[in-house]
Amino acid sequence: MTTPRRHCVLSILLNGSLGLLPVTLVATSQGGSVLFYVVILASLAALAYLPPPPAANLQGYRTLAVCVSVTLLAMLASQAAHHFASGFGSEFERAARLVLGILLVLAALLRLNDRSLRYPILGFGVAAWVAAITVALLAWKAGGRPETQEYNAVGYGNLLLLFGVLVTFSLAWRLTRHANAEATLKIFTAGAAFYGFVLTQTRTGWMAVPVFIMIGVALFAHKTSRRKAIMACVAALSIAVAVGASSTALRQRVEMGVVELRRCETAPLTDSSMCIRLQLWRTAWQMFSEQPLFGVGGGKPFAARLKAEEGHTVSRYVAENFGEAHSDPLYTLATTGIFGGIGLLFAYLTPAWIFFRRLARTRISQEYRTAAAMGLAFCLGFAIFGLTELMFRGMRTVSFYGVSVAWLLAASDSAATRCERPPLT
Repeated sequence: MTTPRRHCVLSILLNGSLGLLPVTLVATSQGGSVLFYVVILASLAALAYLPPPPAANLQGYRTLAVCVSVTLLAMLASQAAHHFASGFGSEFERAARLVLGILLVLAALLRLNDRSLRYPILGFGVAAWVAAITVALLAWKAGGRPETQEYNAVGYGNLLLLFGVLVTFSLAWRLTRHANAEATLKIFTAGAAFYGFVLTQTRTGWMAVPVFIMIGVALFAHKTSRRKAIMACVAALSIAVAVGASSTALRQRVEMGVVELRRCETAPLTDSSMCIRLQLWRTAWQMFSEQPLFGVGGGKPFAARLKAEEGHTVSRYVAENFGEAHSDPLYTLATTGIFGGIGLLFAYLTPAWIFFRRLARTRISQEYRTAAAMGLAFCLGFAIFGLTELMFRGMRTVSFYGVSVAWLLAASDSAATRCERPPLT
């Protein structure tokens, strides 16, 4: 097989898998993990059979590689401190998927044509429709908040919001010859995703909305004055708040949350949504305080420690039904200690910083700034969502995060290449 044909086949395989990944994430329970390994195998094939472009390599990503690897090293240190107790295999695979998903897939994608890297956004659009329709049908049948199967309503709603944001930002990408029809479809898709997000009645996802709006204003209003950009940001935020406030069910959930918080002050072991979170957060922080260097260990060790706190810091219901902390940072600190917490912070902020720098370069092509805006929203979105929800609950979500970050780094890489690297002669 000739090199051009190999390039075509591997490009279709990689980009197709990247596009299908979000669809399988919201439509199946196992498809995301299977597709992750398809992406890994395709990446290995690309690295073996495709020549690296001279201007695109991992030389500029050494810091990223070091920072991302801290997560894996912290997990290994924690497991070693606990003599590789039960659950080592799953904890190792989780950390390895994050590292491989970012670094290996990034190295492979840098060998593809950068224009082809825009097409996986189509999969995010399909995923937005699949998830929005699923939520709408479940809400109609239940007559209230939908109970999704692949994720709980919070995680499902957060992903829906993120899909809608990425599709909205992709308005700066033209994928077909029919620009107006394409833009219209993207706008309807983003609207469907946001509508589905509202139907999930997810309260915590709204914390990320102002951040997404500011990123969007920076992307689309970079040629306007600062005053107009601020006005656009305020207007967009006002519209989002108005839409959210129009949902009676969401307003009731917000009011219920306030009532539950007040009750938690006098009855901390109450089995309500807010009190359960406070119990889990308090107990996770206590575990971290007791073993700050290496944590108590993930999986079964954490669940065992949680059960030991029954009647003290957690209720019987929480002790028997929860094996996590409902917070990515607190769970990571409790299970792998301070080094794991630093690793998680690096996994969010190191790529986010790269995306931010690329987005801030207003002189480069808008198409590359678009990928940077998507990447920044993706990293910060997961960081904000993870404060009150265990977004990395399953390996498939960890895989999705790592692979998507790699995709958006590669899609925005040409911008950095053209600005920072001298042309080859």
